[in-house]
Amino acid sequence: MEDDSARIKARIEELETEAKDYSAAVENELSKLSGLKGELSGIINELARIRSNLENKDEDKDKGIEDIEDAIAILSEELESKKKEAEGIFKGEQYLTELKYLKADFENYKRRMAKEKREAANYALECFITELLPIKDSLEAAIMHAKTNNKPEGLVKGVEMTMKQFEELLKRAGLEEIKAEGEKFDPFRHEVVSREEKDMQQENTITEVVRKGYVFHDKVLRPALVKLAMRKTSNTE
Repeated sequence: MEDDSARIKARIEELETEAKDYSAAVENELSKLSGLKGELSGIINELARIRSNLENKDEDKDKGIEDIEDAIAILSEELESKKKEAEGIFKGEQYLTELKYLKADFENYKRRMAKEKREAANYALECFITELLPIKDSLEAAIMHAKTNNKPEGLVKGVEMTMKQFEELLKRAGLEEIKAEGEKFDPFRHEVVSREEKDMQQENTITEVVRKGYVFHDKVLRPALVKLAMRKTSNTE
């Protein structure tokens, strides 16, 4: 299992490095495109200048025509070169765009894996805590029994301290006791074992907790077993 974990971790690090390299390559290609745009603007400006000079020649039009044609030929070759360079960059950009999508998919995969890892860890801890709950029940019963039967105070105090430490441990792990006594009945968190007629309490109010219930990271591990108040039935003659 440790070998699998190390292998997966190494693969993730490898993919992260690869994604960072391609991200840097994207920035580099964008910089190239910016430079190419400037060079093309220079060619456009030079062609405009030559055209303007040609149009403004009123006399001796043949003079310098050969030089202008040579300049145009040079600019034409340069433009063709820049076009090919741009096509290469665009192809590279298309490839890098696909890589960016792959990188995004990989980031989603990492988040999914991290979530599944957390859920797996929580499930393992959940099973462990579920096994510990009967021990907690026994400790609570021992404390109650010791108090009821006037057992030595030292024993009660020791068990209570142990119980407190145990409860703190469970709380740090994410376990919380479900509020019950005096609360309104919640079918998702409470389970009714009996109903009692009560004058001073509203119907469906919890009057007694038979067994405590718990939630673990907002998930109900077990509902609280409770008794509910109900209206007294009036005897009519």
